[in-house]
This record gives sequence, structure tokens and C-alpha cells, in this order.
Amino acid sequence: MKTLHLIFIMVILALPFYPASAQVVDQEPAYDVVTSPVDLLASYYNAINRQEYPRAYGYWETPPDPYNDFVNGFADTVRVQVIVEPPTFVDAAAGSQYVQVSTVLIADHSNGTQTTFVGCFTARRSNLQPLDVPEEALLWQLYNADIEQVSNNARIPTLLDEGCSVP
Repeated sequence: MKTLHLIFIMVILALPFYPASAQVVDQEPAYDVVTSPVDLLASYYNAINRQEYPRAYGYWETPPDPYNDFVNGFADTVRVQVIVEPPTFVDAAAGSQYVQVSTVLIADHSNGTQTTFVGCFTARRSNLQPLDVPEEALLWQLYNADIEQVSNNARIPTLLDEGCSVP
């Protein structure tokens, strides 16, 4: 009985040293930078990974789906890894700059499976003078996305080469 009592005391004394993080999945720190198209995508998926859906939704210039549909689209998503081919060309037209970013997404789901997607995100920002528009309008926003599911064993370099290619 004395041994059991001693073990109980040792457990009670050790509890304050048991790291709380061992009980909770570590969450990546918030990242919110929209000064380049690649940073915009990193910020977007950082918000999704942190389940900060209002922030993620706000990166869209004109969201493609109603907010509830957007959130429900990530219902079983635990984490999304983003792999991009940095853009090398900026297209300008009618007061705007457009950049296409070839992207591979690897989504981890709550049931333990992974899904791979490939596609092209188009980012847009105004190229008007700062006096003509508010400063926040000069930052990059998501303009369009064309994403499709592919085989999980597809080669990432090949996928990136094809992400924004014209059919």
C-alpha cells in the first residue's frame, strides 16, 4: 500500500511538467501577407489550415461560392500542403495586373486519406496610382482558380509544369 501511495504522489508531482502540447495538435502560426501572389496563396492556405475561414474567404476578390458552401468544402480537411511554381510573368490589362500560379495541393483528411489536386490560381491587383485607389486595393487578391483532383502518385514537377498550361 505504501508503494501505491508513493506512485500516486510521484504522478501528482509530475503532472505540472507534462506538456500541454502533447495533448493538442500543434497549430502553425498565422501568416497574412498579400504583397505577392505566392504569399497570397500561402496566406490563403494558412487560414484554411487554421480553420480561419472568414480570413480565407476574404482573400477572394469575388468568392466563387457562398460562404457556407466554401466552409463545407473543407469539412473533412485537416491540412493542405501547398506547392507552387513561382510565377515569372505578369500580365497587365485595363488598370490591373494578373499573375497565374501553377499549384499542387495535397490535402490530408480527417479519415486519414490524402487527396492531390493540381491547377492554376490567378491573382489580381490594381496597377493604378495610389492616389486613385485605396492602398489595400493594391494588394493581391485571388481572382480565379481552376483546380482538379489527380492521382496521388503523380509526379509533382510534371503537375507543376501542367498546372497553368493552356489546353
